[in-house]
Amino acid sequence: MFTLKTIGEESSELLSRLCKETFVQAYKDDHTADDLESYCNDNYSVGAIKGSLCLNNTSTVVAFQESEPAGFYVIKHHQCPVELSGECTELKQIYVLSNYFGGGLGSNLFSNLIEVARTNGSSWVWLCVSDINYRAQAFYNKLGFDEVGKGPTLVVGSDRLSSSIFALNISNYPYK
Repeated sequence: MFTLKTIGEESSELLSRLCKETFVQAYKDDHTADDLESYCNDNYSVGAIKGSLCLNNTSTVVAFQESEPAGFYVIKHHQCPVELSGECTELKQIYVLSNYFGGGLGSNLFSNLIEVARTNGSSWVWLCVSDINYRAQAFYNKLGFDEVGKGPTLVVGSDRLSSSIFALNISNYPYK
């Protein structure tokens, strides 16, 4: 059983560790250790995480099994670079620690973020995903996301990755 908890800047160290661990787990086969370390140092330092947790249009939820963190998501309420009709929420990150794969935690986190996005008046959830992250693409396709455009170039250390923008209309989404 998982407990979902909305966190703030007081949890910056916890989220920094969780971001680094899940990012390395997700990309260790695609990037060098130096590139992963560079990316994590630039994007997941305690200071960078604290700054993102202070934003008014951003929500972060961590899933705990007892007192141990198991996964999280970060969403930001703002418009998509591809025109979508209605208010939008960007799924910045959703990660589950690898030892919790296959237990439904990703779907539980996703259902929760849909409810938060709806509460904030959004009709759409959108995201950018690396074109080499096939596991994430399969997860989003299974949830009903469609590719709606090309995303920005993602930089992981010395690697430059193309990305795609995926979107899901949540107005009539089954997780109500």
